[in-house]
Amino acid sequence: MMFSWYFPIFTIKTVLNMKNIYSYFALFLLMILSSCGSDDDPAAVTDTQNPTIPLNLVVSNITETGATLSWEAASDNVGVTGYQLYENGILSETGIPGTSFSVSALMVETEYDFRVTAIDAAGNESNMSNTNSFFTLSTALVFENNLSNMGVFTSALSNLTPAAGVQLYEINSTLFTDYAKKQRLVRLPNGQKMEYNNNNLLPKFPDNTLIAKTFYYNLDETNPSSGQKIIETRVFIKVDGVWIPGNYVWNETQTEATYRETGSIENIDYTDINGTARNINYVIPAKDDCFTCHNNNSETFPIGMKLRSMNFTPSYTNQNQLDHFGTLGILDGVTSSNISLLPDWTDASLDILDRGRAYIDINCAHCHQPGGEVINFDLDFRLETIFEDTGIYVNRGEIEVRTQSNLTTYRMPQIGRSIVHEEAVTMLLEYLEAIE
Repeated sequence: MMFSWYFPIFTIKTVLNMKNIYSYFALFLLMILSSCGSDDDPAAVTDTQNPTIPLNLVVSNITETGATLSWEAASDNVGVTGYQLYENGILSETGIPGTSFSVSALMVETEYDFRVTAIDAAGNESNMSNTNSFFTLSTALVFENNLSNMGVFTSALSNLTPAAGVQLYEINSTLFTDYAKKQRLVRLPNGQKMEYNNNNLLPKFPDNTLIAKTFYYNLDETNPSSGQKIIETRVFIKVDGVWIPGNYVWNETQTEATYRETGSIENIDYTDINGTARNINYVIPAKDDCFTCHNNNSETFPIGMKLRSMNFTPSYTNQNQLDHFGTLGILDGVTSSNISLLPDWTDASLDILDRGRAYIDINCAHCHQPGGEVINFDLDFRLETIFEDTGIYVNRGEIEVRTQSNLTTYRMPQIGRSIVHEEAVTMLLEYLEAIE
């Protein structure tokens, strides 16, 4: 009897224990299944993986107020749903569906920095792409009626103080204009540069470049602080790849200069460096006169800013001018070491053969060269032309007589002077004798 009671009791306890074990096992299995099932259930996890950074952000089609930005998606950019654009560090566009975007409503001639990021469906954002910085273009230049509106000078106009962004420059061997002094200035659009043109001649200038040359006399060269007489400011602007000349004539009170296309003769009285009183019938050229010198094969261009003419240390800085421009960020691709130098014809320490060629190059070669205004003498006075091909030797008599003449139709040069350049004639006579 005792055995029969024991067995049922044992059986009941065992069943109860087994139920507990099954419960625990079921709970454990549920936890495992729940954990494993999260790989198949996107809603069961939080996506924290950032997309890969977009690559190679570039800019194109830059205008005055807009540009096109484009970039590359990374090859492993799985799950990317769009892109975000940052302008100068601030989020400006979001949800861009493709890998390009056109920005608009930008400010004229202003620098902008852009970067992009990738985003996915969970809102994760990649790190920033490379930064692309650029300047919007400037509005096409036009000749305003008054020089004060051209942005060349600041403060009182007659102080000839260059405005912000306007750079002084000098040339090593100068063109003669009845002993007038000249201030030379150049202004490039913001963010633009002059570029090396693979030779010693003019660099490549961006559109909307402005070059200005102001002609004036010190009333007393022995005392420059005695004041000055400013006559004209000649201006070149480059618009759509074409150089356009213009001229501003200063008023008597020296408070303004006005745009004018007709020429005139201005009577100038001043005292030269030797204390001698001089009277000059200074000729202001008409607009059409500009094309006589600044033209070759029907293309108009500046003359003075040849790289070899600027390859020296000028008075306004203690650095070679070409290197100085590179430091300022306005000249690219060239240094003083890979450009030749136009000799200074006034430097008596130089070989007379070099001085003579330099003077003839800067004063005569713009007309006397292939494609130039004068085509009936078969002359090529450019410095780079070998001497035997210049025609200087066979025409040395003409050069001697014409440089000493004041006859309007016979003198050389015919435009730009009304008197004889005495110091130059002395040097040229020595030069012509040396080539005999």
